[in-house]
Amino acid sequence: MPSFTQSVLIGVLGLIWFAFGTAMATESPQPAPIALVEQPWAVSLDMTGFHVQIDGVKPDGRRYVFATNSAASMHLSVTLEAVSGQATEQGCLAHLERIARTSPEQPRQNITRYEIRQVPVLEYLLAEGNGTQIDRLHLFACVRKDTAYADIHVAKTGFTTGDESRLREVLQSLDIVPAPLAGSLDHFRAGSAPYLQGRFRHAIAHYEQAIALERAHSTLDKAVWRLLVHNLGVAYGMTGDLTRAKATLDYGLSQDPANSLFHYHLARTYAGMNDREKAMQSLHAAFRHDRQRKGGDRIPDPRQDVSFRRFMLDPTFRDLAESLMQPAI
Repeated sequence: MPSFTQSVLIGVLGLIWFAFGTAMATESPQPAPIALVEQPWAVSLDMTGFHVQIDGVKPDGRRYVFATNSAASMHLSVTLEAVSGQATEQGCLAHLERIARTSPEQPRQNITRYEIRQVPVLEYLLAEGNGTQIDRLHLFACVRKDTAYADIHVAKTGFTTGDESRLREVLQSLDIVPAPLAGSLDHFRAGSAPYLQGRFRHAIAHYEQAIALERAHSTLDKAVWRLLVHNLGVAYGMTGDLTRAKATLDYGLSQDPANSLFHYHLARTYAGMNDREKAMQSLHAAFRHDRQRKGGDRIPDPRQDVSFRRFMLDPTFRDLAESLMQPAI
């Protein structure tokens, strides 16, 4: 994957991490189902008073949600991770033991282990602060189902005796519910983690579903939609499916005809098909639209692109590439 497209993807994924977080209502319990797109179940918690700060998929594919309750000095995180085999109780217990062993500081009180609604919980108190003693109570819980684990962490800064009941109430509300229907954004996020890792076939499966949903009913932000089309076209190209790569980019251009990056990758696709004339037409269109754009990263130098290496031996194509890289008058 070209480095310039990787940087664009990471930038837009950063947008998704923060821009799609939504504040939770404080008037009444509002369960927020959190799911992996491949799993039929979700984790539901009473997040009354919490505001979601991060809601996304990490580059390694784990679903991650982070929320804060400023009034109560509490924070909550949920991490869902798929595994290759069956998730087990022993796996959960081992996970909690790793947390106990790798705690960054020595707990002020002994680590306590117990269960809430048959869910194993690890609890300990840490002293934090620079010179002033500020106690923070941490509770970790682990849920397993099918081929995935859910790690729930709730903590309170400025702990005083009796506060532990508020944290335990959050875990008391923990429930496993049917997963909500995955939308195009869910599939985009699920596909982007393997895309960044170069696992293009796995990315394609999610991106295809996202595109199908967008064709039926568009919901994505324009910047995310453009990246979805771009990434699916590139993923098809990287796996040698040039016909589908072309069809994807044609669809993108039917909705966004001035998109210079779509034109550029269509030129690369035509080069893979050994169609010099259409590659030249698309390359010319890419630079024409790119020069009309204000700001942002420019499309790359075709003379340095391995996709056009064969055509650079052709004088006509080489002359076009040289002319396109000349400064606009």
